[in-house]
Order: sequence, then structure tokens, then C-alpha cells
Amino acid sequence: MSMVSEIDQLKCRLADSQNQTYPYFMDAFGLDLIVHEGVFPPSHFFSWRWSVENFPSVRGQRVLEIGCGFGLPSIYLAKNGAAVVVAVDLDPRAVANTRENAERNHADNIVVMQSDIFSAVEASQKFDTIYWNFPDVYVPEDYECANELERGVFDPGYKMLRSFLEQAPAHLAEDGRLLLEFAEGDRVTTLSDLAKANGYAIKLIARGVLPEGGRVYQFYELKTRIAT
Repeated sequence: MSMVSEIDQLKCRLADSQNQTYPYFMDAFGLDLIVHEGVFPPSHFFSWRWSVENFPSVRGQRVLEIGCGFGLPSIYLAKNGAAVVVAVDLDPRAVANTRENAERNHADNIVVMQSDIFSAVEASQKFDTIYWNFPDVYVPEDYECANELERGVFDPGYKMLRSFLEQAPAHLAEDGRLLLEFAEGDRVTTLSDLAKANGYAIKLIARGVLPEGGRVYQFYELKTRIAT
């Protein structure tokens, strides 16, 4: 599939996702969830299900999720072993939606706030796991996202990924890890190259598909800076 056709197909899917009745309700992994208009749509993009099914243990850990959307898996992790979860999103609608879902599910060990990646995360906060279901579709550096939904799919020139990898070590606890969900294909080579350039060891820890669409989902773990 060419870059142009992939971009166009994803833009059409995003547009179609808004042509339904909002808010809507869903039950997943024992959670009672509501999804509001303008928040990244779990009805049309399904990685949230694979993420939760394959998430490594975070028992007793401090977890940070970048780009929390409607709140899953942050709320699931908060209720299934994590000591504390901080969930952040640039979009205030996503922040409000995650807070509402945390309240609906009585998750009292989760903090939700608006943040552009690490911009609102205090320098003193250290995390055992920092997770990002990364917008891994590459578009040219001069591409301008039309809305926050597109920011959940496209990363022009991989500028967000580069910034994330540069800033993350300041927020990792000793022996902490980054956990990135990245699709199979040439883009994985880019992730590997950028990770190593920023001093991380990288390894694949989970890989699989869902019935919807055949997309190959993968978890990559990036750990502690390699001594140079």
C-alpha cells in the first residue's frame, strides 16, 4: 500500500467514525465505559483491545500513559495491579472523557491531566512503565493534522516520536521501561534506529493480530540508556 492510499484510507475511517450517535456506551474487560464525540474512536480502531489483552504486568508499578483517549487501558491498569497511573492527553475532550470513565469505574489511583507528551508531567515524577499507543503512521514533516483525531494516527516527520525518546529518560525510574505499540513494517526499522540513536536497548515483547482488519500489533520495550 502506498503512503498516499494509506493516509487517505485512515482519514476516511476517522471521518466515518464521527458519523454515529454520541455518546455511546461499551463494556470491555469488566469496565463500564462511555465514549464522547471527538475522542479517538474505539469503534473504528481496535488496538485498545489487543493492548489490554497483551499488556505486561504492572503490579505495584507507577505507570504513565501518553495519549489516554477515552481511558482504556489506563483505567484497566489502575484496577489491575498498578500502584498509581497517570494518564495524559493533549486533547481536553479526551482528558474529560478519561476522568468520567475513571469515576464511573471507581478507579481512585489514577490521575488524569492535559499534557503535550511530558509538558505537564513534573520533573520529579518517575515511572516504572511509560506507555504510548503511538501514532505510528509516518507523514511528511510539513503535513498539518486537521484535528486531534488525526494526531492520534499521524506523526509528521516522526517529530513526536523523536521528542518522546529524548525526554522520556528524565521520567523513568531506575530500571524503568518505555512500552510502545508499533505496527509491523518498515516503520519498525525507523523506531529501532531512533531508539538506538537515543541510547536505548529495544526488544519485541509481544506480537499478534485481531480479527478486525488483520493489522499486526506489536509491543516494543525500550529500557535504560546504554552506556556510551
